[in-house]
Amino acid sequence: MTNKKMWLGVTVGFVALGATLVGCSSDKKETTASSTAAATAKAGDKAAAKRGDVTVSMYDRGAVPASEGSYEENRWTKWINQNGPANVKYVPILRSDSTKKLNVLFASGSAPDIVSEYNTPFRGSLYDQKQLLPLDDILKYMPEYQKLLTQYPQLKKAGTKPDGKLYEIGKVKEAVPAHILLVRTDWLKKLNLSMPTTTDELMAVAKAFADNDPDGNGKKDTYGMNMSTYSEQAINEIFGEGSSKDLLAWGVKDGKIIRQWDNELASLTFKKKLYDDGIIDKDYINDKDGAKAKQDFLNGKIGIYVKFTGGWYDFTMNDMVTLKKNVATAEIAPLGYPKSPVGTFTGAIDNPVQMTTVINAKAKDPEAVGRYLDFMMKPETALKVINGDEGTHWKKAANSCPQAIDAAKSKNEVGYALDYEMFYSSGQDKCSFVLSGFNAEVPDQKSAMDMYKEIQKVYFDPQREYPGLTVGEHMPVYNADLQIINTTILKEKGDLFVKAIISGSKYTPEQAIKDSQAAWDKAGGKQLEDFMNKWYQENKDQAFLAKDVMAIAKQQMEQVK
Repeated sequence: MTNKKMWLGVTVGFVALGATLVGCSSDKKETTASSTAAATAKAGDKAAAKRGDVTVSMYDRGAVPASEGSYEENRWTKWINQNGPANVKYVPILRSDSTKKLNVLFASGSAPDIVSEYNTPFRGSLYDQKQLLPLDDILKYMPEYQKLLTQYPQLKKAGTKPDGKLYEIGKVKEAVPAHILLVRTDWLKKLNLSMPTTTDELMAVAKAFADNDPDGNGKKDTYGMNMSTYSEQAINEIFGEGSSKDLLAWGVKDGKIIRQWDNELASLTFKKKLYDDGIIDKDYINDKDGAKAKQDFLNGKIGIYVKFTGGWYDFTMNDMVTLKKNVATAEIAPLGYPKSPVGTFTGAIDNPVQMTTVINAKAKDPEAVGRYLDFMMKPETALKVINGDEGTHWKKAANSCPQAIDAAKSKNEVGYALDYEMFYSSGQDKCSFVLSGFNAEVPDQKSAMDMYKEIQKVYFDPQREYPGLTVGEHMPVYNADLQIINTTILKEKGDLFVKAIISGSKYTPEQAIKDSQAAWDKAGGKQLEDFMNKWYQENKDQAFLAKDVMAIAKQQMEQVK
């Protein structure tokens, strides 16, 4: 078991969906920045005697065993206080109710100095309310983050607010495709079919898988494809639009932000045909988490499986074993998104630059805040908290990455501590990458590695367009009034699109788009469009957009060569 598996405690996982690297400095500028960071670090060392007090929010996930203590006090909080530069008090915030609790704390003036919260709109609201401290003045105490900003300029883009100052701390994760298509190639061979290269061919292959008894049992009990939760989003991406239950389909045309109505019509038409022709499970809408589709795939009943890529090791080493046990002849291969009438696209990429942390404007000792963050960002600190102690919790594997000695012990004594390092950039550590979780000397693992390399090659292809404007977490944040409009439109659109899919000839995709446009006008959609265009014109050069997502993917692909 490698660090990949330890990242989530016991089970295998990873933290973590080219263009020319945007915003890169010249060699001279990079050298100057590195020299400045080094000088700052030395200056910081001289002043390290100052030890301030810091309060830090901490997600309470109910995961600390009684034998370990509490989120406020356990072996890792003690170690951090004994070895770090500040006296730290952790403030547990129930994960399921975090933004509500934090709002109360800010309103009462008792919020922690350092707030780590994944909710992007919430952090945006703190900025709007002037509750945040700009980081610019405390970066001199944070040489680790300065180095990261130099290596990944996209972090600065993502953390900078409209006033031009840096407010948010983020982490770089491995870029991974959000969804991938996997095809039963043994079914292709049996039915004398080729890998589809266009969406028309994809539909034809999926229909053959549903109608032509590819499993040879004499029954019509197979599906050509799955379409639930993540898989429906993947179909949207095939047609170049990144809409979901939480996000409208936005794109750029002729330098302006537009609603992608044409793309949505194309994806909706495709989904309706899948339903009308019996290619997908007719009860797909009730498969909220995709569990039914996964079970159907593992039982050998789905020919084109849309998979969320999280847990690639677990999928290849465990789920594929189950599939082969159920269907000994089963073989799969990845398929890049086929060419659609509106273009050829990559899949969405799971956000590789995730903003996590802000500083309370009322923090009493900003220097202590900076020094604490710098200490926690040091790789030697972060990897100790994440992996535990060498010789006790882990040993070096053949690839020099941490390997758990006892999974149960690691879960009990280390697994709960990951959120103390919520802002640590695992993307700078190759041991956290998907491929590091495999042993190339084991044939099955070597096959899994090779397949994932093929997935990276296809899904990070710079010749393909990215679907949509950017990843969801980097979309601009609406104010309260616009958010109400957005929520209303999403609900109306979602209901109309489902109606179009399941109503046969009584309600067409074209009518659903027409009715959605009417609902858009009625709810005030023009206000959203005006806001998006104003934001884009003012921020397009410094915002974290699709080209930056692809740049991170390219940079990391070079890193692991």
